[in-house]
Amino acid sequence: MLPAGIADAVGLPDLVPVSLKLAFDGRVETPEGAIRLHWADQGHHEVRPRRTGLILEWGDRRGRLTSPLLHLVEAIERYNGSQGRPLEERISTWMPVQEALHSTLGHEVQADGYAASLTIHQAGSFALDVRETPAGVDFTPILMARSKTASREDDAPAPEDNEELPTEDLRNADAEALLVPDDHREFLAQAVSRPGSTRDAYVLGRNRYVLIDPQLKTALDIVKQKRHAPAEERRRFIRNPRAALADAVEDVASLFVETQQYSDRVLELGVWERPKLPWLTRKSHTWLPEWGWVDDSGAPVEPPVLTDGERDELAHAIERARREGQKEVLVKGAFAPIEEAERLLGANEAPEADEASEDREAPESEQKQVLLIKNNYEGVEYEQKFRRRIALLPPEPPADRIGATRFKPHQETGFTWLVSAWCAGWPGVLLADDMGLGKTFQALAFLAWVRSNQEAARKAGDARIGRGPMLVVAPTALLKNWEEESERHLAAEGLGERVDAYGKGLRLLKVAPERRSDSGETLDRARLRQADWILTTYEALTDHEQAFAPIRYSLVLFDEMQKIKAPDTLNTKAAKTLNADFVLGLTGTPIENRLEDLWCIMDRLVPGYLGDLKTFSTTYREDAGDQLAALKRKLDQPVDGAPAIMLRRMKDDVLEGLPEKREIRYPVPMPPEQQRAYERIVSAAQSSRSDKPGQMLKVIHDLRGISLHPDRLENAAASPSLNFRTFADRSARTTKTLEILRDIDSKGEKALVFIESLAMQTLFAEGLAQLFDMERRPAIINGGTPGEHRQRIVNEFQSRPPGFDLLVLSPKAAGVGLTITAANHVIHLSRWWNPAVEDQCNDRAFRIGQTKPVTIHLPIAVFEPHAEASFDMTLDELLSAKRTLSREMLQPPTSDRDIESLFERTVGR
Repeated sequence: MLPAGIADAVGLPDLVPVSLKLAFDGRVETPEGAIRLHWADQGHHEVRPRRTGLILEWGDRRGRLTSPLLHLVEAIERYNGSQGRPLEERISTWMPVQEALHSTLGHEVQADGYAASLTIHQAGSFALDVRETPAGVDFTPILMARSKTASREDDAPAPEDNEELPTEDLRNADAEALLVPDDHREFLAQAVSRPGSTRDAYVLGRNRYVLIDPQLKTALDIVKQKRHAPAEERRRFIRNPRAALADAVEDVASLFVETQQYSDRVLELGVWERPKLPWLTRKSHTWLPEWGWVDDSGAPVEPPVLTDGERDELAHAIERARREGQKEVLVKGAFAPIEEAERLLGANEAPEADEASEDREAPESEQKQVLLIKNNYEGVEYEQKFRRRIALLPPEPPADRIGATRFKPHQETGFTWLVSAWCAGWPGVLLADDMGLGKTFQALAFLAWVRSNQEAARKAGDARIGRGPMLVVAPTALLKNWEEESERHLAAEGLGERVDAYGKGLRLLKVAPERRSDSGETLDRARLRQADWILTTYEALTDHEQAFAPIRYSLVLFDEMQKIKAPDTLNTKAAKTLNADFVLGLTGTPIENRLEDLWCIMDRLVPGYLGDLKTFSTTYREDAGDQLAALKRKLDQPVDGAPAIMLRRMKDDVLEGLPEKREIRYPVPMPPEQQRAYERIVSAAQSSRSDKPGQMLKVIHDLRGISLHPDRLENAAASPSLNFRTFADRSARTTKTLEILRDIDSKGEKALVFIESLAMQTLFAEGLAQLFDMERRPAIINGGTPGEHRQRIVNEFQSRPPGFDLLVLSPKAAGVGLTITAANHVIHLSRWWNPAVEDQCNDRAFRIGQTKPVTIHLPIAVFEPHAEASFDMTLDELLSAKRTLSREMLQPPTSDRDIESLFERTVGR
């Protein structure tokens, strides 16, 4: 190790000009295994030198070994000296050889294939992998290298149920695990699953071994004993393992690494029952098909009654739709959102034979075991508070991870807000920007900063900043967008290795039943833990919650977070089981139907901040203007020096450079046939004098359907002799829409036409192809279009050359997650009750990337005898008023009064 000048001064010879080749005789673990040293001079001739300390001599040549080479030779000689000894001793003497090989392999030393591939791990500490099972809590060790960690005192009392360990006390055992997943499973199979004491060493596979530190053996024996203890004793042990370990081993601090895997919100594994929330007002059918529900003959019914066979078929259709990432299923000839179909299933459930049957438990095999959590329905059972985080980097996008994309001013503001909220200690925040403002890009930049901050902490040896995987949960249709956006906006360094837990990637992650350490290990947890970031769907998260939940994530991001707006669904519950240091929610519609949507989202982001659900529901009512204004301030204003918990900007307020957007309304008198059909509905409603909600709803839906077209659309679609021109002329809206499209055609521009009715979508697309002499029928995107096919349709539309073209889309199914800036016209042939849904449709074209002025076309059918009371006119006024309210305060876009208001104005009483 001496510099050359000093070595010369003390009389040491020059470095020896030789090379060394190693070869194995036998195998490392056998008693006769040995390593042969073959020396060669600069001419590659074999020599047989004598060694005295660091001096080699052969013939009249003499020289000294480098320090690494000397250490390697001495380690090999000690290993060879252990011939004939037991396996554990042989492996112990091999460890210094392996360490020396890792530091010296290069041009000086060559090793044969066996020596080069031989790996022996030395385990000196461990963490616990904790899992909830039907029999109670279970745990297995995760082996780690010896490393002392800051922690509580060995005899410290167990934390209270609501107490969390400081973040700096927790290590990420997932990232620091000693063994790769397959070797870890083999170790567990030999050392944990089998009876007997822990051995000194284990064979993990070909050329792979693990050596167990003597003190660690004692600790692992205690873990094995505790695994077989009664359920309550096991739970006490995992709450404070150090106290139990301290009685048997001296240096617990260096043997046991404190980790946290499950969120403190998780209680246990049990049978889930849909919570009863009687105070939670449900919107009475905020969604129905445009013509209402119909039976098999096409006659209207309200609500539809399903036979046993139809119930089974619908249940399978819902399961299939979730698996394929679809949002809607076919019910009685019309596509319905999955949640509405599920509600319909519940409404059609057959009553139990007698009251006592309600208490009858289902067989164990039929009970779905899920993770039960602390809920905040009636009183706050679980809350998270501020815990400041450490930033080693300035709040600037990391240049090595962000590509060449330039930030717009509002995106810089959004990025800075995210970093500030993270540093301030919020458990989570909501980025609720309007559609098309680049929420994904802002989020990716923030994720890149968090990853760079973690890397800076690792290099500095700062254990205060944990490094766990990042999890992105998004609707299936948006996952490809996340892949593309990350490739577009992130540099090569990016976020690190990505694991896709959906589609084909999900199938690759699945663990066969015979290889699972517990019934909940449906996915390879070790693979998920070692990922840098993970992409998955809400459905996969729900189906595999026991695989996702026992992982400590540095960040969880929920895209289109309104997917978990309902407090009484399994999707929402699964999202709340995740153990995340920070949670980021993205949505352009934080209140999609009712104010409780917002509560449920915030109960995942910052549990307890908005109190319990029952108090929230009674305090923040639709007509409570002062309370709603206060709620808005609570969310979008700074809190005790910390940034606001929610950031919401509208395109019109922040974007410079977006082209003009204008709305044009086209009031058109109904043709005679349509007017007569409309008048029959109004007259019948006036004669019945019924003010029952169900009857009012049916009248409104009948008027809504007639205002689109007077004919039964399913019958028209089935007619082989239909003349589309004649069919279109019977409706004010379709007639005007054809005029609008002719004007768009003359300009050589493209349009999106939103139509709810499945039959009308087909009629319209086929009719337009004929009338406009198009090369192909316009593509249709609705609830039955799979996610990947949906994106392929959009990509093809986007890439077509200039000239007239159009897409036909379902408002609900295609109103989210698609960027279609090739079109600069949006036509609403159908209009939705909810202005937020309609705005989402407009935002498919009016968003960043659009270069042409965007025109929103609204054909309006007018019933001339009472023009201002026409259904279309009334609905248009209602939507406009609701848009204004939602911008000024947190007002739900739909109201329980909507049906009554529409009925009173259109029917006239």
